Amino acid sequence: MAVYTKITHQQIASHLGNYSIGELLNFTEIVEGIDNSNFILETQNGKYILTIFEKRIAQKDLPFFINFKLHLAKKGINCPRPIPDKYGSVINKIENKNSVIVSFLEGKTLKAVSDGYYESITVKHCQEVGEVLAKMHLGALDYEDSRVNDLSVKNFLIIFNKFSNLVEQYQSGLANEILQNIEFLQKNWYNNISNFSYAPAHLDLFPDNVFFENDKLSGVIDFYFSANEILIYDLAILVNAWCFERLNFNQQKYVSLIDSYKKIRNINKNEEEFLEIALLGASMRFLLTRLNDMFFTDKNSLVKIKDPMEYLHKLRFFKNKIVNKI
Repeated sequence: MAVYTKITHQQIASHLGNYSIGELLNFTEIVEGIDNSNFILETQNGKYILTIFEKRIAQKDLPFFINFKLHLAKKGINCPRPIPDKYGSVINKIENKNSVIVSFLEGKTLKAVSDGYYESITVKHCQEVGEVLAKMHLGALDYEDSRVNDLSVKNFLIIFNKFSNLVEQYQSGLANEILQNIEFLQKNWYNNISNFSYAPAHLDLFPDNVFFENDKLSGVIDFYFSANEILIYDLAILVNAWCFERLNFNQQKYVSLIDSYKKIRNINKNEEEFLEIALLGASMRFLLTRLNDMFFTDKNSLVKIKDPMEYLHKLRFFKNKIVNKI
């Protein structure tokens, strides 16, 4: 983990001359970043975050991501609020790279153990994230910009075909299992969702993207997978991320998360019935992208590869629930 773009106090001070947030007093590199270069700025007016965007994020998508955060912040969601410069622009160049300055959020993310699992998630945490996701969904309904979700169900086969010849070397029989589940999802997805609520969604609200202070949710970060999608799918991603204790599904956490969500945003009967399929789709999404990262990430990369088997287990869990119900 590191900062990719090194900048000096003088370079940042000069950059801040375009903003009205006070003179730079100090800055600190955030070494936990893996996709971009991030810095905590301390100015006369307070703390801010400077992000310099590196190669992994498509530059054409930046306005959608940045303006989505600004839109939600105006709706009362505690996410990083982009700070415009003196000319009204929120995306500006520094060292010939796009950058943004956003408000500083207090709090810390939950820490994963060494093998990547989270053992500190409580029922209270699940209640908090269910509530904030519902508020985000309501706030997103009138966001006018849009972005196609390139990790949607219709793209699963395209993603899988990139590494289909490598899967059998990883685990015997897995290629066929993945194909069968993709076929199942494609048959049961698009015929059922035409009347579902559809809007920009976070699509990656994992524990490392949520800040807490004394178990109270204090902020939501990392909107760089956001895209337009059925909202029940975003909720299914949240369940996958928060309601397992290693390989065991925690029903109490699930009920807490869903109930807190429904108190803010109603789920209609069709969405509720579809949730089981959405849960399977969310598991498949992260199984595929983790396999893709495992096979293709450069060995010298700073990106930490997460275990695909975690989401293979979740996929099987939700598929068994569907089969047993049938």
